[in-house]
Amino acid sequence: MAQFAADHSEYIFGGPDGPWDMPLSLGRLRVHRDGDGLAVLAGGVNPIGLSYIKLIFVDHIREYLGQEVEFQWQGDGQTEGLPPFFRQATVIASRRVTPAVQRVTLAVPDLQALPMDELHVRLLLPLRNRRADLPPVWPVLTASGALSFPKDDDALLVRVYTIRTVDLARGQVEIDFVLHQTDADSAANWAASCRPGDVAGLLGPGGGPLPAAPHLLLLGDETALPAIARILESVPDSTRCDTIIEVDGPEDEQTLARPVEWLHRRGAAPGTTDLLAQALARRQPVEGLYVWAGCEFSAFRDLRRHVRSDWNLPRNRHMITAYWRRGLGGEIAEEPHHTPPS
Repeated sequence: MAQFAADHSEYIFGGPDGPWDMPLSLGRLRVHRDGDGLAVLAGGVNPIGLSYIKLIFVDHIREYLGQEVEFQWQGDGQTEGLPPFFRQATVIASRRVTPAVQRVTLAVPDLQALPMDELHVRLLLPLRNRRADLPPVWPVLTASGALSFPKDDDALLVRVYTIRTVDLARGQVEIDFVLHQTDADSAANWAASCRPGDVAGLLGPGGGPLPAAPHLLLLGDETALPAIARILESVPDSTRCDTIIEVDGPEDEQTLARPVEWLHRRGAAPGTTDLLAQALARRQPVEGLYVWAGCEFSAFRDLRRHVRSDWNLPRNRHMITAYWRRGLGGEIAEEPHHTPPS
C-alpha cells in the first residue's frame, strides 16, 4: 500500500505508514493499519463508482504483491457477474474519415449511467478464428472485486481506445481507429471490416479527465487525435489551448474545436520521427501550464524527459502517455485503471 501511494502521490494522500486517503470523483478509498493487516473502506457515488474503487485497489495491491491474493468485502451487496461498467455495444455504422482513420458508431445501452466525462474505454473483441455463431463470453467480476477475463477459445482482444463523440440522447458513441497493415487480430482490422449488427464489449470509461488549468499544451499523433478533440470540445472558453498534432500529411488533418499546429511526416513511417519533440523544444513553459501528450513510445520518452528534466514541471502538471509502441502492431497500449480515474 505504501508503494501504491508513492507511485500515485497525486491521487493518494498519506505518509509511508498511513493512513491513506484516495478521494476521486467516483468514490473514495480509505486504508489504515489494523494490527498485522490493513482495514480498507471503499465508497462509491453509485455501484459503478464503488466497483471502480474496489478494482483499482485490488489490481494495484495484487501487482505490488506479485500474486493473485483474494480479498473479502462486506457491506456493498455486490454479487459476482458482469461489471456495472460493462456494456455490450452494437455496430451501427463504419466509415472512413481520413485515409488513416476509420470511425465506428456504436449503440450502447444505458449509456447515461456511465461516467461519460472520462476519455477511454477498454474495447473487447472476439478473435477472428472464433465460431461466428457462438455469442461472445465477456469478463466478470470476482468476489475479490477484480476482473476475470475468458481464456482459450473464448479469449478476447482487449485494447484501450478513446471515445471520440458521445450522443446520450441516441445512446451512441463513436470511436476512431488508426488503420495499419497487419495479418494478426487487431482492433484496426475489426474496425475496417465490421458491419452493422456486429457486437463488441466496452469496459469503462476510465482514465480520468484533465485537471483544470488556465493553459493547456496538447501534443500527440493520430492515436491521440480523438482524445485531443474531446479535450478541446470540453474545456471552458477561458482556457488557453496550444495544440500540436503529428499526422502523415494535409489529407489526414481534421477540423477541431480550436486551432491546431499540424506536423507532417510526409511519408515517414509513424513512430520514426522526432517532430513532436522538436516542437516541444521550441517552446518555453509558462505559469499555469499543464502538458498533456499521447504518442508512440519513443516520442513519449523524449517528451517526458524534456518536461521533467528541462522544464522541471511537477508531476501534477503533466500527463504524458505512450499510446502505442512501434513493432507491437500499432495498437494503443495504455490501460485506464493504471491511472486512477479522478
